[in-house]
Amino acid sequence: MGRPCPPTESANLHGKLYILEDDTRTHLAEHDAGYGRQESLEDSLTVLKRNVAQVLTRGLGIWWLGARGHVEPAQEPAFVPLLRRFQELGTFALALDRASQAEIAVLVDDESLFYESVQNNLNLPLISQQRVWGLPRVGAPFDVFLLQDFVEGRVSAARLCIFLNAFRLDQDRRQAVARELRRGGRVAVWVYAPGYVKDDLSLDHMTDLTGFRFGKGDHPWGPLTHITDFQLPITADLSEDLFWGTNNSLGPLFHLEDASARVLGEVVYSEGRCKPGFGLKVFPEWTSIYVAAPNIPAAVLRGIARFAGVHLYSEAGDVLYATSQLLGVHTLRGGVRTFALPHQAEVVYDLFERTVVARDTNRFQVDLPPVSTSLYYTGSLQLLESLDTV
Repeated sequence: MGRPCPPTESANLHGKLYILEDDTRTHLAEHDAGYGRQESLEDSLTVLKRNVAQVLTRGLGIWWLGARGHVEPAQEPAFVPLLRRFQELGTFALALDRASQAEIAVLVDDESLFYESVQNNLNLPLISQQRVWGLPRVGAPFDVFLLQDFVEGRVSAARLCIFLNAFRLDQDRRQAVARELRRGGRVAVWVYAPGYVKDDLSLDHMTDLTGFRFGKGDHPWGPLTHITDFQLPITADLSEDLFWGTNNSLGPLFHLEDASARVLGEVVYSEGRCKPGFGLKVFPEWTSIYVAAPNIPAAVLRGIARFAGVHLYSEAGDVLYATSQLLGVHTLRGGVRTFALPHQAEVVYDLFERTVVARDTNRFQVDLPPVSTSLYYTGSLQLLESLDTV
């Protein structure tokens, strides 16, 4: 979904500005050049709007690659007014409060990468695909940080903490993670092999970090997970035919062997062996959730977010970005949508269409065109009227 590769919120924390290169291959690109491309001008405009909506809501910079097949105003005059509008919106956004409103923190550990193979068979589904497939469609904004920023207490607002690859932690970092998770009754989601590496490799290290007891399979396989318990709010709205994971061969494989855990799903090992692979444990000061297979779908993450008390703007599965005064939505299906704001807005204003959508509300309904991107201002009328750019 055009997501920047680095953990941009960590850059923001340290006073840095990440500048995204938008190298979208527009409809001007050649067919069969080895890369994807947009098939029409309309699709190109929609994707470019989507990327700008993300940049404005995340407090990033952006520049457009003007090489052949990308954003070439000389070849496509329709890009000229669009780029002009982007510049106007960038100026407009400078007057807005764009401090993060995300209650979901996604944590990536650079140190743990050194304890994996170089085949990329794990990180592709675990980090790359997770960040562009499931997470943007949860219906709530999320921030991506380096795990070290969480360890050092810089990630204070998150209700839900998703540890994508917290595989290698020494004793000091384990103690810091435990301390941070107990602040405010947070919910932690652990994926695949949390804490497996300390000074050696041990399932006890995983138990120490997550609170679950584990078993292990040494035959490499592509693990897949499915739901078995539909009685909790996390899973009640999920379909029986929902499976996720990877066909990439991973090893070792892990599963729950914990009679005190609430098992919500199973992980499928080789030759159809099913083991508990999705579970929940509630502790007095925090909650732990384990998922054995990577690339968790948006619907599962949405149920977990709802359980954690995260505010959901929408449950329709569209790509969504938000701050206290901006809401960006990218949709494929289109149709009628109702968005729930976490606050009352004097005006909801469509910044691309330049129209007032609603006034004095914390909920509004729109009819989104298929394959479209919308960006709404959700704030005071005075600030909107004071700007010459709208």
